[in-house]
Amino acid sequence: MKSRLSVLEDQPIRLALLAIVGLIGLCWLAFFNGLGSLGLMDKTEALFVEVGHQMLLRNDWVTPWWNDSTFFDYPVWGYWMVALSFRLFGVSEAAARLPVAVAASAVVLATFGLLLLWAPAAESRLKAVARAGLAAGVLATTPAWIGWGRTSTTDMFLSSAITLALFSYLVAERDPSNRRLIAMGRVGMACFAGIAVLAKGPVGLLLPAIVIGADLLVRGHWSRWLRPFPLAAMTLLFCGIALPWYAAATAVHGQAFLGGFLGFSNLERFTSVLYDHPGPPWFYLPWLLLLLLPWSPFLPQAIARAAPWPLARARQADAPALPAILLLWLVLIVAFFSAAATKLPGYILPAIPAASLLVALLWHPLSTDRRDRQAPPTWAFASWLNIALLAGGSAAAALAPSWVSRDPAFPQFAAALSASGLPQLLAVLLGLAALVGLALMLGRRNDWIWLPNLAGFLAVLFGVVAPLGPLLDRERQLPLRELQQLAGSQSRPDEPLWVVGTMRYSTLFYGGRSAVFLGDASDVKDLWKQDPSLLAIQPASVSALLLGDRHKLDGFALPADRIERLGQRGVQELWRVSLDELRPRKRSRNRKAS
Repeated sequence: MKSRLSVLEDQPIRLALLAIVGLIGLCWLAFFNGLGSLGLMDKTEALFVEVGHQMLLRNDWVTPWWNDSTFFDYPVWGYWMVALSFRLFGVSEAAARLPVAVAASAVVLATFGLLLLWAPAAESRLKAVARAGLAAGVLATTPAWIGWGRTSTTDMFLSSAITLALFSYLVAERDPSNRRLIAMGRVGMACFAGIAVLAKGPVGLLLPAIVIGADLLVRGHWSRWLRPFPLAAMTLLFCGIALPWYAAATAVHGQAFLGGFLGFSNLERFTSVLYDHPGPPWFYLPWLLLLLLPWSPFLPQAIARAAPWPLARARQADAPALPAILLLWLVLIVAFFSAAATKLPGYILPAIPAASLLVALLWHPLSTDRRDRQAPPTWAFASWLNIALLAGGSAAAALAPSWVSRDPAFPQFAAALSASGLPQLLAVLLGLAALVGLALMLGRRNDWIWLPNLAGFLAVLFGVVAPLGPLLDRERQLPLRELQQLAGSQSRPDEPLWVVGTMRYSTLFYGGRSAVFLGDASDVKDLWKQDPSLLAIQPASVSALLLGDRHKLDGFALPADRIERLGQRGVQELWRVSLDELRPRKRSRNRKAS
């Protein structure tokens, strides 16, 4: 009687479908489960979502608006996705994040398909599906892909589009004699590069072009890509996707759009430090390891095995070696953003798929070289470091309530977190994963060391991440949200709302009105002298609403009897104050009689 694996081996389509169903379940755990249980996070996500919200409310699909002003920091693709989701499913946190979850899942499933395509022809289907499933699972369990796959910002839209554009290039290069694959790859490259440019600007075309150009330069295979007709067709398709919105925005706003978007949001972001986000040239190296946990201990070996030694062998290959181009992809994108003056961890998100695939190929290499197949799958040091990280994470989870108790803004959060049992559960799950890894190492089965990582993080996604969202929302974000909604309902005509201290951009979404964001009381004095309209003060305004931390509001030094306290949640308060009390007063000078 045949075993179940043998039966599946004889039915490759059924085997692939079962793997896809499993990956869809994994994506549900990683990106969709509890997607709307946490309120919008300040400040970037709340800003991004509100622009999409305004696009829907104004029915203006050309001009991004935020806080009653045009907002050209990013192009329109992500805003379109958020606005469309709101139109289809209603305005909610879950609907705001649904498009990024879909984008993250699309790349996970595309990873599976790409590695199936690249499997050696003589290889068993079971091994090919196992490799493809592991690669997709590694990507789906990285903190980077989970974090940005559940956060509605432009990073995932850009990263997924760049990844799918590069995947399309690999499809086109898989078999130079297969015209169907070449055509599919070219169409995918043009379409996804166009979407990437709509998501973030010229960088969406520049990054794939750098990686593809470097690969073709290394291998010296330019001829297929310089044929006039296919190149013109790709260009027309790319332009048809990417350029209409840019043309429309330029026609409506002219230099204001070109200067704000191309000048400030692209050129200055690369050459100057914006929003106080500097960093040294090696800024992204530790972040790459953090964003790839728990798989990062294996990245150095994966890089070493992917390097095309010698380079002459790479130039002789008709089709690219997948690990070699993944290495180019990883190195060039990290190097590109390392050269930029403004640095944020999310910028290197497009490099995470390449790093994930490199790590996965350690256990299931694509090479048909017998020496590569028999090579030790992992360094012992990397495996032991992996176990140590899991054990360290277990200890850190057990101590988490004592660490968060130091936050004076949320004094009850530590007790609620401890009472939930989630830190203890996380500690147990990571501890069990470390023990399984230890057993594998002692049993000399380090070729299975990926198993505790994958199983452990699946358990964490189901048992810890999903219930943590409602807890965080209830203890940390709901109190502020209630004050924001109160500010929206209690505001009077021509009454400005000042958000003091932390930039709570979510106030616009939950309060349903515009606001002025101030660092402290001194900003009021400076802006009032410059132009009262910068504080949203109208000729008919008689009072202002102040929302912020109590210690920031106390900086206004107002008598208690001059403050109307509309609401208080922990250290957050909402005040109504007469503008006469807030108006800067000139200091009188006493002159001595001569």
